Amino acid sequence: MDFNDYADLADTGVTSKEPVKPEDEFFHSLYIAGQMRTNHIGVKEMPAQLQIRGVEYNLNETNMIITHTKEILAKIVEQNKQQNIVCSSYKDGTPPWYGSTKMPDGNPRICPMNSNERSLNDFCNLCRAQIIVAGIRCSEDGQPTLIENKPVFIFLRGKGMKYSNISTYLGDFYKMELPPLFTPPTEQSRLFEKQVVNHKRFVTNISVGTAPSRFGDKQVFILKTGAQIPDETVTGLLQIAKKTKDKFKEKFDWSAAKAATSYAPPQTNSPPEGVMTIDDEATPDQQPDVQAPASKPFSFDDINLDEV
Repeated sequence: MDFNDYADLADTGVTSKEPVKPEDEFFHSLYIAGQMRTNHIGVKEMPAQLQIRGVEYNLNETNMIITHTKEILAKIVEQNKQQNIVCSSYKDGTPPWYGSTKMPDGNPRICPMNSNERSLNDFCNLCRAQIIVAGIRCSEDGQPTLIENKPVFIFLRGKGMKYSNISTYLGDFYKMELPPLFTPPTEQSRLFEKQVVNHKRFVTNISVGTAPSRFGDKQVFILKTGAQIPDETVTGLLQIAKKTKDKFKEKFDWSAAKAATSYAPPQTNSPPEGVMTIDDEATPDQQPDVQAPASKPFSFDDINLDEV
């Protein structure tokens, strides 16, 4: 009997996705602990300290070289103490952007262009923008942190009170006038560098601070510009960013796959199908306070990109 005779039944079968332990994730979540808890390996995560899931815990600060940034849209509703993604958009390409749900008439749902338009839409008024910032963990001078000769990729999520600091930090890089990396420079290449490259040319230091809200002070990420990455190293960094772009989209494009089974500690229940768990409980005209260049150049050539 030839299974090809029944190949059209493939989409009616059952698939299974094994839970992934935090240590085995490609992108490790960087988050601020809200209250003390014992994690899956028995470490007590302390409030107001940074945690890198599956890597290291209870940090006052850490450093990263940014590889990817992305603003997404997500309508998240809390149900049974879990946060359920009702609709989301990865904001692919240029507007119009489309949500992961359809209109009652079956047509694609077009996302409103901004928060004002979303507030006037009965379905979209709970939708919020989030900024995802991912990169390679490193030392103060930009030396990548390697495990088995591989870079450690971490990410932080800017949502709610955590959105503003991250947005301002990235916006300041866009305003910077740096010597061009691409030659000969053109109007198009200069715009590309402002949007995609400038924030990759410096170490980003991350710590914890507070910001006022109507519900009291809230913990937020504090991002500061650190050492400048040598120009000769940035090309290798761009290659890594290009190599891992699909992994980044696979992780954060919830519109393509809203449901993902994530590893949970033995004493907790894994989130049900369709539920996503959230890991995180300078003025605009100023340029970032740039420190001295890294003490010595380093190279990504020793990193095996085929295994990244």
